[in-house]
Amino acid sequence: MWYWYDRLEAWLAIVLLGATSLTLLASSTARAIGQPFAGGAELAQLLFIWTAVLGADITLRHGGQVRIDALAIRLPLPLQRLVTGLCLVLMLGFLALLVRYGFPLAFSNWQRPMGVAGLSYGYITLALPVGALLMIVSLLRRIAVKGIVMSLAPDDEMTEKAP
Repeated sequence: MWYWYDRLEAWLAIVLLGATSLTLLASSTARAIGQPFAGGAELAQLLFIWTAVLGADITLRHGGQVRIDALAIRLPLPLQRLVTGLCLVLMLGFLALLVRYGFPLAFSNWQRPMGVAGLSYGYITLALPVGALLMIVSLLRRIAVKGIVMSLAPDDEMTEKAP
């Protein structure tokens, strides 16, 4: 099941990135020939925000998030487990707050129009809690598969290979 979930998310991120590029191309081309595409910038913004949210989740799922572990890797294993566990609790707590307050915010913005495009601003604000929910799932999956200490470590394909 996770294989198809991961593939669908990656495919969706690629499609959204391509749609963002095509929207910007169409908008700029139409403007250059004197027929501006009303709402092109807003549509590209919407697509890009969703692309970024999905990309952030994909990166987190592969352990590619920013981390500073110069001190933590020098600690004994029990302390590493404690420090990493604390980081995970803080990350999951922050993501839970984004989900808790993000959905009501998105639904309250549903009637607000987004520029001249006529789309609801709720589509943009909905990206935050949905992305946070996806990241919670990804973090819990990593903890279940890799354990607490290795849950924030990068996957092998994410690390730089020395020449």
